Amino acid sequence: MSILPRAARRLLGLPPRRHRSAFETQWLRLSDGVRLSTTVVRPLAGDALRAPAILVRTASPAHARAHPALLGSRILAESGYVVVIQECRGRHASEGEFTPFESEARDGRETIDWIAGQEWFDGRLGLVGYGYSGFAAWSALAGAAAPVGALAVAFAARDPHALLYPGGAFTLANGLAWGVGLGQREAVPTRRLDLERALPFLPVREADRVALRQVDGFRTWLDHPRPDDFWASVVAPVPSKPPPTLLVAGWYDGALGPQLDDYAALKRAARDAGGSAPELVVGPWSIPTRPGIAASAWGEALRSCLSFLGRHLRDAGEPPAPVRVFVRGENRWRDAPAWPVSDGEGRAFYLHSAGRANSLAGDGELHAEPPRSAQPPDRFVYDPADPVPTRGGGGDQRAVESRDDVLCYTTTPLAEGLVVIGRVRVELFAASNAPDTDFTAKLVDVAPNGVAIHLCDGALRGRWREGGSAPLWLEPDAPQVFEIDLGAAAVRLPAGHRIRLEVSSSNFPRFDRNPNTRAEPARATAENCAPARQAVHHDPEHLSRLVLPVAPADPGASAPDARA
Repeated sequence: MSILPRAARRLLGLPPRRHRSAFETQWLRLSDGVRLSTTVVRPLAGDALRAPAILVRTASPAHARAHPALLGSRILAESGYVVVIQECRGRHASEGEFTPFESEARDGRETIDWIAGQEWFDGRLGLVGYGYSGFAAWSALAGAAAPVGALAVAFAARDPHALLYPGGAFTLANGLAWGVGLGQREAVPTRRLDLERALPFLPVREADRVALRQVDGFRTWLDHPRPDDFWASVVAPVPSKPPPTLLVAGWYDGALGPQLDDYAALKRAARDAGGSAPELVVGPWSIPTRPGIAASAWGEALRSCLSFLGRHLRDAGEPPAPVRVFVRGENRWRDAPAWPVSDGEGRAFYLHSAGRANSLAGDGELHAEPPRSAQPPDRFVYDPADPVPTRGGGGDQRAVESRDDVLCYTTTPLAEGLVVIGRVRVELFAASNAPDTDFTAKLVDVAPNGVAIHLCDGALRGRWREGGSAPLWLEPDAPQVFEIDLGAAAVRLPAGHRIRLEVSSSNFPRFDRNPNTRAEPARATAENCAPARQAVHHDPEHLSRLVLPVAPADPGASAPDARA
């Protein structure tokens, strides 16, 4: 019975178990009559043991013995917790109809009320989740009547809209694969999704049926591109006095930006209420999907979670540094008292060229000094029928950088190493002859041999460049400020490397394509699309620049962390 948890402990470098565990699946009947499949995983220590409880609500099959959700719950139970792992409404064995995000606060509240009445519960409650179950944990916190002693969330955002629409553009590749792959009751294997045909299909709102079948939830997300009442009804608010919270994130995970926003909101709330400051761990990962992959992600996340829960639910252990981030290039972890790691405005690198920054063959440069005299703008044509393909996750960018619709601005080789830790942004003065368009940006590390590695990226949809609920159309060929959030990075750029900024108007299929018209992008067909003539300005009146959060070098960086 304990072979899998024992093997997982060895693989992930976890402490040895304290107890044997056993689990039992039962039905929890909600107030509307729907029954949810609920597995209680208990530590065995002689007679019945009263212990802190941990609730994990998941869209995954909690009853599958080899599934990460149940394996993680077994490991927690062997550490002395009673773990309640519950399949969300309409998922797998649970009754009812599953609509993403809709019922998690209500169902989580009723489940917490049920836990509070159990004889094995000692009054201390933690909420834990990763991916969708992380959102469910946030929702359960919002609806909880009983006090919550700890919240641990990994690879998940509190606000689904922020996850799906960074900068106002829809994250098409992830949104389509996830929206359709959730399935009606059970997840659909990726091999069954025809994403190759579905991703370029127009209109985007009907790409679900090309991938597999029509999915009402996916279409609803596309029908609400702004943070309107629909999203407000499902987003979990930050409590005025939040419980102790741990956020685990990945530098290559789509939820990173929203999670850092969650951290900032928690920090403000804790400061105002005199509560516990949140804890943050960010590693070189994207969300892990099964035990055999990304062992460092699973191991670091579980070690951090076990330590955090022990301190807040069992009064055991010493508090670590509140923030722990893995720095690529140093290949080690850094501890910090808070995020952001460094204060200040950051270091600016200004765009320069003689008007021919197109592709690597162009003359685009990045300088620490702004332009002192007039420079002609760089121009390119963005055609929605031929978007710039996405390259990311640490991949080489050189194929992308050969295109004339990609502007490349590069520093000279760095005389000294540079450490970047934090949010990266671009302030771009750009113009278009279209009423709406996107501008995209990527931060790239260029090695001495020319290999160009993607670090982080972002996009900003013109009609939403100032926020708001009504579109703000562009004035033709008039420079506008586009403040593009590129997410965050933690990397040491060695001496001899160069920094490159790529600017374009598409990053497909990471983001959906802007049709360059007033048509709603999700409903636009080929007939609604048109090429757009773009211009990026950089002169004394238009100081387009990249802003990097520079941190001091780590004197111990020569000794890499063996677990990375």
